[in-house]
Amino acid sequence: MRRWLIIVLWLPLLTGGCVTHKLWTESRLDAWNEPANRPNLRLFRDERQNNFLVVYDEFSERHDATRARAFFLNQNEQPLPGRPHFVNVKSAGGLLPVPVGFAVPTNSPELFCVVTETNRGSFTIFSVGRQAGAYQLPVYDDGWGRVERIAWTPFAVTADLTIIGGYLGCLWIYAGGPGVAR
Repeated sequence: MRRWLIIVLWLPLLTGGCVTHKLWTESRLDAWNEPANRPNLRLFRDERQNNFLVVYDEFSERHDATRARAFFLNQNEQPLPGRPHFVNVKSAGGLLPVPVGFAVPTNSPELFCVVTETNRGSFTIFSVGRQAGAYQLPVYDDGWGRVERIAWTPFAVTADLTIIGGYLGCLWIYAGGPGVAR
């Protein structure tokens, strides 16, 4: 009987520890959004606000799907990459399209142009042949993993308390607490 109790007492320590800790430190609930393999990058110039609308295709790891996203480049307070403030893709209506290519055109009549990588989400804006800025399309955690962790926390805490209670109960029995038959 005592050997069995010793095994039971060591079991919580051998099973890997606290359920709540694992819930908050393992990243299985996290999912990322990133530019699609072919991001179909488009830029539009808003002359009134002296800004660019960036439109691209984004892949959602959680939903295993691609969708078009849009954001104004200069209105995002945090530097890219990160989750920008997205706007409706239809915001491009009435804005001037900016040519997008894989090399800086020579003798271009355009005031602005964009050079993009062939397969990923970085691009450089050029103004009259000179580099005006280099940017990465956003890669960010979709944030739902945190919501799920918050929802699962009461169950994890209950599991932890049950393990601790069982451990203390076995310890009580092993120590021969009052009222425990030997």
